[in-house]
Amino acid sequence: MENECVFCRIVSKNLKSYPIYEDNNILAVLDINPATAGHTLIIPKVHYNTLYDMPQDQYLYMLTIARAIAFAMLLVQGAKNVDILYTSELVKGNITPHAILHLIPRYENDALSYTWQPQRMSEDELSALASKISSAINSVKEGAKPAAQEKTAVQEVKAGEKQEEKPVEKKIELKPKPVVY
Repeated sequence: MENECVFCRIVSKNLKSYPIYEDNNILAVLDINPATAGHTLIIPKVHYNTLYDMPQDQYLYMLTIARAIAFAMLLVQGAKNVDILYTSELVKGNITPHAILHLIPRYENDALSYTWQPQRMSEDELSALASKISSAINSVKEGAKPAAQEKTAVQEVKAGEKQEEKPVEKKIELKPKPVVY
C-alpha cells in the first residue's frame, strides 16, 4: 500500500510538495488545496493507516511538532488561531489512508466553517454514554480489551426467586488495538 499512498510518495519526494518542516520522523508540507492560507499537513514518514496505529511515542512527538508549527503560524501569518484537525482519510473518501494532522490557520474573516446539526440527548443518555466511554478508556489504560456493560440480567434462583441484579460483561475486540496511554 505504501507505494500507492500519496502521502508516502510526498515523503519519498516522488511528488512535488512545499515543505515547511522536516526531520527524521515527520514531514510537514503546505496543503495544495488549502482550507485557508498556510493549511499544513503533518505526515509521519512511516506509513500508518490511522493515528491509532502509531506507537504512542511517535504520536506524542507528532503533536509536539504540530504545536511548534502552529505557534510559528501565529507569529508570522497573522493567524488568530490554528485548528489542529484529524479525520480518517477514508471518511473523506480518500482511497489512500495515511495518518496525518491538518493545521489550519484561522483568520479574522476566513470563510472556513465547521457546521453540524446539534443533537439532543437526555441526561440519562449522556450519563450512560459518558460511563461507557469512561469504562473503555480505563480498560485500554489497563491494557485489557474494553468491556461494555450491558443492562443487568436478573438471575433466577432454583425456587423461582430473584437474586440481586449482576452486570453482564460483553467483550469488544478492537482491531487494531488503539494506543491511548
